[in-house]
Amino acid sequence: MPKLHFVVNEDWAFVSHFFERAVAAQAAGHSVGISAHCGEKQSLLEGAGFTLYPHNISRSGTNPFIEIRNLLAMVKVFRKSQPDIIHLIALKPIVIGAIAARIYGKAQVVCAPIGMGYLFSSSDRKARFLQPVIRFMLRRILSLRNTQVIIENDEDCESLISGKFVEKSNIQVIKGAGVDLSLYKATPENLDTQIVTMFARVLRDKGVLDYVEAANIVHTQFPNAVFQLVGDCDPGNPTSFSEKEVRSWETAGSIKWLGYRTDVPELLAASNIVCLPSYREGLPKTLIEACAAQRAIVATDVTGCREVVAHESNGLLVPVRNPEKLAEAISQLLGDQVQRTTFAKNGRVRAETEFSSPIVIEQTLAVYKKVLSN
Repeated sequence: MPKLHFVVNEDWAFVSHFFERAVAAQAAGHSVGISAHCGEKQSLLEGAGFTLYPHNISRSGTNPFIEIRNLLAMVKVFRKSQPDIIHLIALKPIVIGAIAARIYGKAQVVCAPIGMGYLFSSSDRKARFLQPVIRFMLRRILSLRNTQVIIENDEDCESLISGKFVEKSNIQVIKGAGVDLSLYKATPENLDTQIVTMFARVLRDKGVLDYVEAANIVHTQFPNAVFQLVGDCDPGNPTSFSEKEVRSWETAGSIKWLGYRTDVPELLAASNIVCLPSYREGLPKTLIEACAAQRAIVATDVTGCREVVAHESNGLLVPVRNPEKLAEAISQLLGDQVQRTTFAKNGRVRAETEFSSPIVIEQTLAVYKKVLSN
């Protein structure tokens, strides 16, 4: 029985983006281990029959002594779990996990450099300092022997190949986490409502403040429009807003903050438009879910978003960091039910043909089969 070991920052991120693939790998005959910072999803993962190896790796930590300690701890975990495949998800797990895997020396490595938004879209001093360091390390890690790369969109794939991070034969585009089409059903929208919903962690790099400002602009033309924000603050992310800040927007009447929710399919069904004004994405799960739920989309014209949204086909793309253009696009769709319906139906077709869970699962299992044959 091949042993598959995932390394990821947080258990909730694993459940959101890789749980279905882990279940499928287990059903295909792999034993599955997971190294993650464990919280509320621990019981779910253990109940699925996965072996957990909790770690204390901080997403934002930069203390070299702590990171060396984390590295040595990861080597110890690998020697205990004896994996045949190590699947590393996001930047910090890739950097620490790849070195640990090299020391362990008995596994094929799959790297999934998702979640690069803060580091490669932020202009703050820390991000600017770290960018060349991380680029150098990624170039060395992704080109290592016995390493396969999974990337979420074609633009990032081309960048990694042209930048000589990885050989073309060692990289595979798998478009996001997949969507369960039986859970996210195509339903007609309620024409008596004007509900715009943004599903995202409450981060600056998700364009949350642009969304709030756009809501204020749209309310001058559509005073009955409801702007919902679904998602939690994330104290572990340096671009997170505080709960106090979000509550102030709600008090001002700009948005309605729903926080973390588990009833996303129902919230999508109750929405008329889905909005994501992010500054950068890998391939946003919220947008493929919106496609599956047959809802029109307004998103920013950035990497990841334009992989899901074809402008004037299943949604509208607007310039990044531009609340005025964002408001203009939202207003256009609120005022044109025929266009919303056309976009929504086109989005469902894309979900069925490009983003469904079976497609993503099949492609991921094919990568595992490939690396085991090396």
